[in-house]
Amino acid sequence: MYKSIKELVISETKKLNGEFPKKNYLNNLVKEHFPNSKWKDTHYSWYKSQIKRGLITIGNEKTLKSSELDNTTDTEFSLSLEKDLQSYLSSNLNEIEEDLELLDNGIEYKTPAGYIDLLAKDKDDNIVVMELKAGKGKDSVIGQILGYIGALSEEYNNNKIRGIIVASDFENRLYYATKPLQNLKLVKYSLNFSFTETE
Repeated sequence: MYKSIKELVISETKKLNGEFPKKNYLNNLVKEHFPNSKWKDTHYSWYKSQIKRGLITIGNEKTLKSSELDNTTDTEFSLSLEKDLQSYLSSNLNEIEEDLELLDNGIEYKTPAGYIDLLAKDKDDNIVVMELKAGKGKDSVIGQILGYIGALSEEYNNNKIRGIIVASDFENRLYYATKPLQNLKLVKYSLNFSFTETE
C-alpha cells in the first residue's frame, strides 16, 4: 500500500487533520508495512520534528531533499544520533555545564527564527540556547544560533542570552568565528563504544 515510510507518516498525519500519530500506533504500523526497516523511536521523533518544522509537508509538494530514511544511510545515522544526543542532554545538562536547567518547553523551542534544540537557564538566570550537531559543526551554525539569540532577545529582554554549540568536532572557520563572541562557546562530545563477547 505504501511505497515508503515517509508516505505512511504523511498519510496517517493527514487522517488526523495534521496531528502527528501516537508513538505506539505509528511504530506498529511501520512494523506491519515495512517489517525489514530499521525503524526506531528516534525516527519517530525525527519525523514528528520535520513535520512540525514544515520540512516535510502533509500536502502533495515534496520539500524534503534528504533520504527517505527507509534504509540505513549516513543521513539516517546522523539524524538518529542528533535526536539521541538531544534526548540524553535534556536530562543531563550538567555534563555540559554545572547548574544548567532545562526551561519548560525547552526541547524544540519555537522562535520566529526556527526551533531551538535545547533552551536552558544557568545559575545566574542567563538564558542558554543550545544547538546540537551530529558530527562536525560547520560555520553556518553561527548564523543559525545567532538568529535564535536575536529572536529571544525580545522575549527575554531583561536577561543575558548566550549560546552553546555542541558537536563532535568543529571546522576551523567556526572555531575562529566564535573566538571574538563572548556569548558563544563550543563544546565537543565524543562517543565511546565498548564490546564484550558473550559465552
